[in-house]
Amino acid sequence: MDISTNLANNILSKMKEIINQDLNYINTKGIIIASTNPDRIGNFHEASLVCIRKGTQVIIENDEQFIGAKKGINMPIYFDNNIIGVIGITGDKNEVEKYGEIIRMMTSILIKEAWLKDQDIRKKEITKAFIERIILEYDHDIYSMTNFSFPYTCIVGVVDKNNFIFLDDKISNALRDYFAYDNHHFFTISRNEMIILYHYYKDENLLLSIENLQKFILKKFNVLIKFGIGSNSKDYEELKISYKNAKEILKISTVFSSKKSIFNYNEMDLELLFVNLKKNAIENFKNKILKSISSKDFEEFSNILTVYEEENGSVIHTADKLFMHKNTLQYKLNKIKRLSGYDPRNLKDFTILSLAFKLKNLE
Repeated sequence: MDISTNLANNILSKMKEIINQDLNYINTKGIIIASTNPDRIGNFHEASLVCIRKGTQVIIENDEQFIGAKKGINMPIYFDNNIIGVIGITGDKNEVEKYGEIIRMMTSILIKEAWLKDQDIRKKEITKAFIERIILEYDHDIYSMTNFSFPYTCIVGVVDKNNFIFLDDKISNALRDYFAYDNHHFFTISRNEMIILYHYYKDENLLLSIENLQKFILKKFNVLIKFGIGSNSKDYEELKISYKNAKEILKISTVFSSKKSIFNYNEMDLELLFVNLKKNAIENFKNKILKSISSKDFEEFSNILTVYEEENGSVIHTADKLFMHKNTLQYKLNKIKRLSGYDPRNLKDFTILSLAFKLKNLE
């Protein structure tokens, strides 16, 4: 394993803050690839090769002892029991020898941390590519991941776009910690969506599992993520459909309910009617009902009808929830009737109005 020049420079910068001595990082070919003394970068360092050959530290008594080396101490850096380079501290033996083991150990730790971070990034990239190959329906073959075995369901989570951009890495790390107990689950954040391929077990309460995940993220970041749970799948083709179902049901159900934040495709009923409705039929229906309602009135009326439905048509409870006098609410309901021709206090008319407003909100 060879470490990058950037990593070597970062390590030396951190080490110099501790001991305030010049340091060098030399690769296994004996070339100084990083140094707190820029003049030494790229020079050959004979003592490092001796250090690598012996596998132990080499103390340099004077500047003429080895080609390209100055007095100080040089120590081999190990990774997985293999020497991957040498770190050297320039200075008088009595001054720098006391720092030797500390600097060697800290360097090894920083390299290990960088390697783990790199592996984590690589794993995320591989998982993201694997998931996107499925949901974006690429033509080429899908090569399965380790531990990937059906059945699965696709779960889509959405939150405010700006929050996702800000919390992308943090949420991804939180998902990694949350699902650490089971490596059969796969997840990524793609196009401002959280996409989870959830490996479910017989008799598992999937809704409860996602509720716990939602609470976990809410507690950690104070962000509420809405989830759509797709249909069950036993192969890749069904998993593609599961993703589409999760997205559709999340979009539609958010309009149908302001109280819920987790929607399960397998438990939907009325909402399923709107998944495959033809666009021209929807447009004709909306225009017929809403043509006389302005954009400003639409937003207010939509909120009134949503609360009115949640309170089962109770004028008193609806007015209380909207912080509105009941006479004012009655006036608003009459205005809806006057502009649309449909009376929200009539059950049949309310159903028509409610559907028109919900479909308009899906745009």
